[in-house]
Amino acid sequence: MGTKGVANLEGEYRKTLKIQLQDVSFRYTHSFQPNSDWVLRHISLTIEQGDFIGIVGPSGSGKTTLIQLFNALLRPVEGQILVDEIPIQNYSREITKIRQRIGIVFQFPETQFFENTVYDEIAYGLRNLKIPESEIEQQIREKLALVDLDYAIFRNRSPFRLSDGEKRRVAIASILVMEPKVLVLDEPTAGLDYRSIILLKQVIRRIFQQGKTIVIVSHDMDFVGALVHRIVALQRGQICFDGPKTEFFKNMALVNSTHLKLPRAFEMAVRLQKKGIPLVLPIYELEDLQHQLRELAAPL
Repeated sequence: MGTKGVANLEGEYRKTLKIQLQDVSFRYTHSFQPNSDWVLRHISLTIEQGDFIGIVGPSGSGKTTLIQLFNALLRPVEGQILVDEIPIQNYSREITKIRQRIGIVFQFPETQFFENTVYDEIAYGLRNLKIPESEIEQQIREKLALVDLDYAIFRNRSPFRLSDGEKRRVAIASILVMEPKVLVLDEPTAGLDYRSIILLKQVIRRIFQQGKTIVIVSHDMDFVGALVHRIVALQRGQICFDGPKTEFFKNMALVNSTHLKLPRAFEMAVRLQKKGIPLVLPIYELEDLQHQLRELAAPL
């Protein structure tokens, strides 16, 4: 079935999507505080189809505000945002379509559950689009499988009675069912235990392998380091780094200035190499570090 139902409502469904922010600045303006401080200043950023990006930075650096600009939940005060080369303001009558194509899973998304079953929770968006129920069922089967939840077991369960990790994956499925080209995850590991984070990591890898562009906002550098290819670091509302993750993590002055920590496996591997252990760097996952150490310890 794929994207047929959603695609028909949009006309010709584009296979790729590009987001460009050009010298964007933003501040929250209120009548009681008309001259509030800028949250984001002079942000220029391009997200291409197939990117796997981590947006990092200290609390209050503007990360969540930035992702809300991607799909017009917020509008820039200065500068412009283009989606597929078209200024986002030109989509004024098609904002719903933009939000279908750029799906955001906010922090603790399960707090917004309101349906009685997992099936109805995931089906909600498609039903609003008047998709036939037979297509909805097929989509839900596919998306539950994608997030590692068995359809027969979970379809009639209450989303409120799931584990935290299961709730998070149901929330992701409810966005994926709309067939976005870009999936944005805001602090996806918040509140999850180690096992749930491992499962979530596997799910996100699988989603990326199916062709989604993925943007992760997180303070969890173990999670970010293991997954993303590119880091965009924010500091006081401005981009202080945009490039390959290894370049970011090698720059300790930059990492320290953003009040972040190195991924544990990366830091341990660097220290061991400095002590003469011939590891192949970079290493971002503890499992990979353990594997290399076992191979080095094995008899020839």
